[in-house]
Amino acid sequence: MPKDITLIITNWNGRELLRECLPSVLAAVQYDSAHSYDVMVIDDCSTDDSLEILTQEFPDVRREKTPRNLGFQGANNYAVELAGSSIVMPMNNDIKLDEKALLHLARHFDAGDVFAVSGKIFAFDQTTFLYGNRGGYFRKGHFYLYEKSPDDTSQTLFACGGAFMVDRKRYLELGGFDTLYHPLYYEEIDLSYRALKRGWQVVYEPASIAYHKVQSTITRQEKRQQIGLISARNNYLFVWKNILDSRMTMEFLIFIPLFLLRDLVRFKSRFWVAFYMALKRLPPALAGRKKEKAAVRFSDRETLERINANERPRHRRLA
Repeated sequence: MPKDITLIITNWNGRELLRECLPSVLAAVQYDSAHSYDVMVIDDCSTDDSLEILTQEFPDVRREKTPRNLGFQGANNYAVELAGSSIVMPMNNDIKLDEKALLHLARHFDAGDVFAVSGKIFAFDQTTFLYGNRGGYFRKGHFYLYEKSPDDTSQTLFACGGAFMVDRKRYLELGGFDTLYHPLYYEEIDLSYRALKRGWQVVYEPASIAYHKVQSTITRQEKRQQIGLISARNNYLFVWKNILDSRMTMEFLIFIPLFLLRDLVRFKSRFWVAFYMALKRLPPALAGRKKEKAAVRFSDRETLERINANERPRHRRLA
């Protein structure tokens, strides 16, 4: 019989992270007796002995491997296709779960319009709050993110890509994580924002708690300076693909050249480099924009007003 929920843990050379984090995941599965779970590790062509470790130490965990190295987005999409459940939970391999975390997330799917649910994330010290319910808005050509109160249960802008449950059918309907943003960042913002504009709910559940060893894998894959450039590049790509409002688009066309000119005068190159990197991916971004225009039910303004209804933004640019 198919399981109710498939946990999908992406892994690349993470043998020690699996040893450190999987026990808490399995404990959370045992705690939630109301649902049945399939725990899958999707190995993205590791060169270490991750799969052997799983076989020897976690024999009940399902082991799958990508046909080639696909990166976080592609590996998740590949694994979601393999899953037989109606709900899936993409997870980083550097996430630990509180034992009640899964139960609190899963109960929200009794409502038919729920797309995804995510919870409150702390650092591994279990006291340092990292992130939870996010809001966002658009100003002068840029998309901005801010953190709401950790216990605010209003609708969130996006479900965290490291540990969230999502309706599998709708995930596949949206095409999963867009590899436009490869190798990292923005895939979960893009996915959730498109879901919100279709009228689906992206829920924040503060009672569900997870612990994240931040960037433990990312920093091995990409140098920090390169990460900053990729993040800035993906800000541009997100706007080109998803911001359809004509006034917002005009703001982008007016202000981005002004910001780039300012940086040129100040001898700052980061956003010039990021803009050039984004231009190389402009065709697929515009193709995605065309698809979104045909599919959305709610405008950018309606969507962001709904997200930000309860709190005045304290802005931080997503780049």
